[in-house]
Parts: sequence; C-alpha cells; structure tokens
Amino acid sequence: MIKLSTEQREAIQAGQARRERLVKEAKRGAKRATNLDRKVYLDTLISGAPGVGKSEHVKRQLSNYNVPFIELTGNTSLFGLMGQLILLHHNKPKGQRMVIVLDDCDFMFEAKNVNMLKHMTNTKIEERTFEYSKKISAGNFTESVKDLLPLYYNEDEGKLTIPCDEFVFMITSNIILPDEISIKDMTGAKKQRAQHLLAIRSRMNPLDIELNKSEKWGWLYDAGINDNALYMLDNEEDKIYLLDWVWQNWNNMKETSVRTIQKMGFEIIDEPEDYKDNWELDYLKY
Repeated sequence: MIKLSTEQREAIQAGQARRERLVKEAKRGAKRATNLDRKVYLDTLISGAPGVGKSEHVKRQLSNYNVPFIELTGNTSLFGLMGQLILLHHNKPKGQRMVIVLDDCDFMFEAKNVNMLKHMTNTKIEERTFEYSKKISAGNFTESVKDLLPLYYNEDEGKLTIPCDEFVFMITSNIILPDEISIKDMTGAKKQRAQHLLAIRSRMNPLDIELNKSEKWGWLYDAGINDNALYMLDNEEDKIYLLDWVWQNWNNMKETSVRTIQKMGFEIIDEPEDYKDNWELDYLKY
C-alpha cells in the first residue's frame, strides 16, 4: 500500500476544502432556482479550474432538490445557442420558470457577445432577452427552428429577440470574470470589455475556482476516493496508486481533470498488463 507523504495529505485537505465550496455554491444555486417568487439575482456563475466537474456538481444539486433543468452546451456556435433557446422558449409551458445549465460558456464572454449575455442576465426580469441585431439566414438553423424563426426574427429590422424572463441560468466557464480590483489599472478597449464582464458578474452569484497544483490534485483525490469518480476500480490500492502516479508526474501531464483519472482507471481494467506503459504514452508530454 502506498504511503502518502505529508505534502500529499495536506494537499488532500486543501482540495477537499475547496471542493466543498463548490458543493455549497451549487446547493445555493439550486435553492435559488426553486424560489419562484424571487425576482432578481437568481443566476449562478461558477468559473475557473477546467476539468474539476463544475457542471456535474451543478446538475447533481439541481437533481437533489428536484429542480427541473435543461443542459445546453455553451461551446456550441452562436446560432446553435440561438436555436436551442428558441426551441426551449416555444415548447415550454407559458409561465413556467426553467433552469438552464449553460455548460462551458466561454465563447459568450468574447467581446462581440458580452452585450447579449448582459441582456440575458438583466436583473429586471421582464427585460431579460437574447438579442441579435444583425441580418441572419434561415440556413444557419435546423429545420425545426426554421419553422419558428418568424416568431422571433424581425426581418425588416434585422433583429432576433428571444424572451428570457422565465429562464434561470446556471453558467459554468473556464474563464474567471474580472472584479473591480482587477480592472483598476486597465485602459482602452481592454478596460471597456472588462467593465462589461464586471457588469455580468455583478448580476450573478459568482464562485471563482482558482487552484494551485496541490489543491487541484487534492481535489482530484477527493473526487476519486470519496466521491466515487474512480467507481470502475474495486481496489482502493489501485485508486491510490493511480492518484499517486498523477501526483508524481503532475508537471509533465498533458491534462489534469476528473475525466483524465477516469480514463486512466478504465485502462487498468481493460489492459491490466500494459496500462502503465499506456499511461506514459497517453497522458505525459514529450
């Protein structure tokens, strides 16, 4: 049995503490989404540290609180997102609030898209809309959306509007939005964009996840050992061996995420004679 070092044990404690903050914020977001009478500050933004399971925790807590939700992939094209929102708005029962988990929403923070996100997260619920003020072609959309497009797109004005007053957004992103301190010394266009992002941040309930090596490894250890991310391995010694291998090779890893350790776990099952060699080929930089 591998004996963990003092540094590793301290990393596990730090990772567990940071991970618990995510769990608590996901719970708070789910609870806010159940409060149908609340009119402002319902949206949640969880950002930073890629590959740690941000969206998974959000979805788990929504399920725990029996909150119906729809997951949209945020890294789709802009027209893909428009089409998804049109279908959701048209098909949902009128007057029913809907929680949308917008996963990996990095592209919505680009300069050309920030105004759209500002409108979507307006704290005046009745003014929340998705607006696109350019000419569009029906060819950008699926057949099911094309039939609905005239309900949302004013061709004369060249403007598409989708009401978002009954949507609650829980957004995950690898990008941490700026706060007031971080934009203090910025100038020009960079500062203007940062101010827009700050406005979005101020309308939401944000949680920033910034992890150093020790904290992130401890986070993965907690997920693998205590939260069953390495469910495919029956032997705890195998789990600890895998996680210790990641620790020892951390600076040369191509990727450090929950998905990575899960794929490594399956290789132990699928290729018990060769998995160590495969790990070096698959997960280490050369």
